[in-house]
Amino acid sequence: MPSRKTVLPMAGLALCLYGAPFASADPRSLKVHFAGCTEFVGWGPISLAAAQPLVPAGYMIAGATNGQAAIVVRATNCEDVRVDQAPGQATQLSQIGINLVSPDGTGDINNYAVIYVTNNEALAHSFEVAGLPAVFDPRLTYEYTPDATGTAGELYVTAVGEELPSYFLFGTETEPPPNSAQSFLANWWFTSPYGRMKQSTLFPVISFGTAAVSLYTSNVSLLGNLIGGNTDGNFSILSVRGVYPVATMTVTINR
Repeated sequence: MPSRKTVLPMAGLALCLYGAPFASADPRSLKVHFAGCTEFVGWGPISLAAAQPLVPAGYMIAGATNGQAAIVVRATNCEDVRVDQAPGQATQLSQIGINLVSPDGTGDINNYAVIYVTNNEALAHSFEVAGLPAVFDPRLTYEYTPDATGTAGELYVTAVGEELPSYFLFGTETEPPPNSAQSFLANWWFTSPYGRMKQSTLFPVISFGTAAVSLYTSNVSLLGNLIGGNTDGNFSILSVRGVYPVATMTVTINR
């Protein structure tokens, strides 16, 4: 099937950052079910001056009172992803955002969305309808190659979609230790003309191993400006390989 661009350009993302006051729930809400997934998550310091223009009023950047900010980079590979009641499909996605103080007091982590890219066209389109300029990239690549022991491996992720600052992730990861599973709640936020979007993903069971992965991009892109150059490997707050059997993301919009 020929690909199509399903999103606003990155310039449009910046225009969507500032929205109207919020009042009631929006019918654009959706639910997404994930199964058989692995992921990389890196969380590290960046310049507050670079991060602040990407986060609209109504949110507080974590660490801002101390003149700091942090980037969160995520890449995910799932055997099956189902949007609402649509048929499921194998899916890869990547998110990049700015770490926030929780706007509503929930979540183990809260981030403001700067980039969302996926090779699942139905997922990208659903987010577009809901107001998030997600990028559909059919060439999005997520490769994890285990070593001979099966306890560690090499990760390679690349995103080159239209209207996207191309980037890739490369490094090593270790598998989670036995009996390390825990529950986790991750919230990603975005403000569009439709209102305030909350993507709340509940992981009933997720295990974490370690990771040593770096992010690479053009230093003149939106992402390069955010990390201050071509590469960022300083995920000193958190750098992990996550493994989880199922998760559910509930997307709600309030005006």
